[in-house]
Amino acid sequence: MSRSVRGTLWVSLFLLMFIGVFASHATTLLEEDFEGGKLNESKWNAKAEWKLIKPEAKVAKLGTGVVDINGGQANFSKKTDFKNFVFEADFNAKKDGKITGFVFGGQDPDNYYMHQISTNGSGHTPNNVRWHTRSKGAWAVDPKPFLGGEKVEPEVWYRSKWIVKDFNFKVWVLESETFWKNPAGAKMRKIGDWTDPKKSFPTGAVGFRSSGGEHMRYDNVLVYDIGDNPHASGTAVDPHGKLAATWASLKTNR
Repeated sequence: MSRSVRGTLWVSLFLLMFIGVFASHATTLLEEDFEGGKLNESKWNAKAEWKLIKPEAKVAKLGTGVVDINGGQANFSKKTDFKNFVFEADFNAKKDGKITGFVFGGQDPDNYYMHQISTNGSGHTPNNVRWHTRSKGAWAVDPKPFLGGEKVEPEVWYRSKWIVKDFNFKVWVLESETFWKNPAGAKMRKIGDWTDPKKSFPTGAVGFRSSGGEHMRYDNVLVYDIGDNPHASGTAVDPHGKLAATWASLKTNR
């Protein structure tokens, strides 16, 4: 085989490895662990009701900071063009309210989706996902019981996973302590599936919402592309480093 042909083959192989490395790299659209004692205003709008506190639960992944929210209505991420994505977050519905409020498609304070995981004992259709649309300041709500008769308890940390595709929303939960023992292979429980018939907000910000008397906490927000798994070994890596290692290996084996 001539030197020029061998060179062409190696360049082709390198290009294939390059494409494979970047195709397998999970793209993180937003990540927030609420550490540091102060809300990161490069990621979130300022909000007096969002207070960073030390977690009371012995779940190692909660680290030294979670966001505590009690009232104040909706607050949004600075990034406003989320479309077709996976949203994960740990949550704890406190005994005052026993409910949560996840925001998607945020346009402004009068226009967004807000979906509540209403826990056991809540005064608002307990053990339901309360699917909300806020349009021009008016609320429409469509509560649906958790799929499979599932129950979610207040005062317990859970991991939630939402898949948002066009106008469809699916959500799974699992106790955080269990999830973080094996995040790549955790078997979460599906509790909701809903499609907005009015197709209100195709893109927008994400965030959380709490009204008066609704006390909740969140941590470890992670937003990424559908089909990725940033928890899987080898996906959430520096692609440049991985590429360099691959090229070094190729040269060594020539």
